[in-house]
Amino acid sequence: MKLVKSLLVAGLVLVLGGQLAACGSPAKTEASPSASVSAGTGTGSADSTKDPVTGEAYPDVINIGVIEGGPESAILTQENYFSGIGVKVNAVTYSAGTDINNAIVSGDVDVACFGASPIALGIANNINYKAIFVSYIEGGNIEALAVKNSLGVTDVAGLKGKRIAAPFGTTSHYALLNALKLAGLSAGDVTLLDMGGQDIVAAWQRGDIDAAYIWSPALDEIVKDGNIVINDGKLAEQGVKIPEIGVARTEFAQKYPTLVSQYVKALINTYDLVKTNPEQAAKDVADWEGISTDGAKGQVTDNIWISGEDQLTADYLGTADKKGALAEILKTIADFHADQGNISKAPDVKAFEDAIDPSFVSLALK
Repeated sequence: MKLVKSLLVAGLVLVLGGQLAACGSPAKTEASPSASVSAGTGTGSADSTKDPVTGEAYPDVINIGVIEGGPESAILTQENYFSGIGVKVNAVTYSAGTDINNAIVSGDVDVACFGASPIALGIANNINYKAIFVSYIEGGNIEALAVKNSLGVTDVAGLKGKRIAAPFGTTSHYALLNALKLAGLSAGDVTLLDMGGQDIVAAWQRGDIDAAYIWSPALDEIVKDGNIVINDGKLAEQGVKIPEIGVARTEFAQKYPTLVSQYVKALINTYDLVKTNPEQAAKDVADWEGISTDGAKGQVTDNIWISGEDQLTADYLGTADKKGALAEILKTIADFHADQGNISKAPDVKAFEDAIDPSFVSLALK
């Protein structure tokens, strides 16, 4: 376990040093992105070639990271909400938020929405981006800990001595470590294995692992002969809140606040669809993930979705003068990772407050 933790820390150092040039190469692993391109048709300003706020000439393209298994990503792409952005859109799907962190560091992603755990780690490691939106608080089986039926295990405590997989540095990893702690176990009481979704499915089928904390579509595959012993919804009831957060690369956001606000507007559109037509939202998730509509419904109805107006309250982003509770949530997650040895030290809460910028929501709501 100590070796695995050391490798994780070393990986973060390499990312921040810009030395992972090969990361994201489609030929590498399951964590590699697969690209899809769509064109924005936003009306823009009177001079549609420049940002009306800063006067900066627009780039040819905005690179948007979308996360595999993220219901907001499914709705954004299936409903083509990116069409409201005033430049060409290059939307790239990543299998884990840690991969999006790498892509932001390398400049390959400008905006993205993914889990709070890799974002807290990113801020702690000085990745230069701003938190600009909270899509939802994870609930239900958006991510869950599944155990092989053959083990006869019915609770987390029963996993002592077992082999459990999760993609390290992600919200599933954070949730798993919290689930163990709440059950009276430490990471040392089990064998933790760092695996992405497709690798988890393959290892599950080979019998190499006993349990896994993961999201759909991998979760849907492993529960075919497994049972869920805890999920994000149960953790939220015990005070472990895991938001899905939109971020923007700081340099890009400073130059093109209008484009970032148009991306935020697309995220607001996902909230509107979930609230007004949850059946269509579930169909979008099902079609995008290749699962049944019944299996997708929980990803829509179990999460706590946040409106554009609520972003600016004390419960979430807050305001420019007084940042909201999101800063404390990110600080709590970073502290947890520091306790686990995944980072050497968590920064003060001010670092997380400084990384939150509600101005793009304000612009999107005008």
